[in-house]
Amino acid sequence: MNHATKCIARICLTGCIALAAMWSLFAGGSKESAIKNGPTEIIWWHSNSGLLGQATDTLVQEFNETVGAERNIKVVPVFQGKAADVLTKLRAVMQSKNPADLPDIAQLDATGIIDVRSYERMIPMEVLMSEAGYDLSQLEPGAALSVTYKDTMIGMPFNSSTILLYYNKDAFRQAGLDPDRPPKTIEQMAEYAKALIVRNAQGKIERYGFAGVPTSYELCAWIGQQHGVSYLTDMRNGHDGDPTKVVFDEDGTMEVFLTEWKKLWDSGGLANLTSSVTQEFAAGKVAMIAASTSNLTTLLASIGDRFELGVAYLPMVVEGADSGVNVGGGALFAFDRGLQGHKEAVEAFIEFAVSAEQQLAWHVGTGYFPVNLGTYELEEFKAHTERNPLFQVAIDQLHDSDPRVQGVWIPSGYQVYYAFQNGIRDMLENNKSIPQTVQDLATEINKYISDYNRMNR
Repeated sequence: MNHATKCIARICLTGCIALAAMWSLFAGGSKESAIKNGPTEIIWWHSNSGLLGQATDTLVQEFNETVGAERNIKVVPVFQGKAADVLTKLRAVMQSKNPADLPDIAQLDATGIIDVRSYERMIPMEVLMSEAGYDLSQLEPGAALSVTYKDTMIGMPFNSSTILLYYNKDAFRQAGLDPDRPPKTIEQMAEYAKALIVRNAQGKIERYGFAGVPTSYELCAWIGQQHGVSYLTDMRNGHDGDPTKVVFDEDGTMEVFLTEWKKLWDSGGLANLTSSVTQEFAAGKVAMIAASTSNLTTLLASIGDRFELGVAYLPMVVEGADSGVNVGGGALFAFDRGLQGHKEAVEAFIEFAVSAEQQLAWHVGTGYFPVNLGTYELEEFKAHTERNPLFQVAIDQLHDSDPRVQGVWIPSGYQVYYAFQNGIRDMLENNKSIPQTVQDLATEINKYISDYNRMNR
């Protein structure tokens, strides 16, 4: 018998007095009511909209109608805006010191993990799930490591992704390029980008070969795949503790990357777009982009029959830098609100959400790869990828990557994200030297790190 049922059994109030008391209690916002009507409600803050929002609603509905109904649990999803908005609202609640205002579950990306990884009311996912007898070995190793801090998995990988090369096969054909042989390196991507340029009668470019400016997300892969495995910062990109400095300036990895990236710029086929990149690609104004696995479903819907979509591994920085890509996306984090029975209810929902069957549905609906290894054994999954081979590319790339290539957990994550973008654009558009760019990036990001460490000691 759960807590709610026991409470109801103990309370024998009748008539209008009972109803009035209950109404007063609920209207007052009690943390944990002595008189509780209905199921245990689990609050899930998320940033999923569009197709992701539809997949979220379907997941929650199926849980509430099955496991939730059986165990008297109801998950209430709350859309909080973009990932940055979820983090902003979570920070405010964490600072308020009122645990009842916390969500039971928050969906965060890498920029938010540094804020919660040492928070006293964050329940490490490895602890929560292991206490319930959940076998963590059924998770994708790279995905599990992507949310591991000091050797403890603190979140549950959920909307997990890698970065892919998307390209317009029809544009390749028009340019005399083999649509089944996408570029393997950035240097080759520069050659392709030049060939893919289309100009109008006035000489203005109507189609660029490639569009985008690298951020910390892309650089975790392009830096990480060098020298076997490399990192942007010390402390293994922050997974072993608070980073104290960047290391890309010391090991030469950033200089190698920028040297190759400038070849792409010098080809004339690179558009330094920082927004609307996928929309420009879907409209046929750009022939190649690097984007998350999660864009696949949306791109297929946006492109329709406009052109044939190609999906490939992210090109290597240089030949031999073959350690692959890191796992990006986001994860679910659990919080102790001080409410009886909620930890068990949170575990039940998370176990359901990352089950083999639900991860298949999530994968099909969103493009994120399944985090449960059991999904790949399902006949339905095999049939799906046979019908839709583009979905298999990200999974193959993931399994061909070294799981030690990891995303970066760094203070001022969004500032660092834009620091890379602005620094690279400045180098290209203002002809700044590569060594100076490396130095400037290191100086700026090290300042963010040192300021954070000074304020948090």
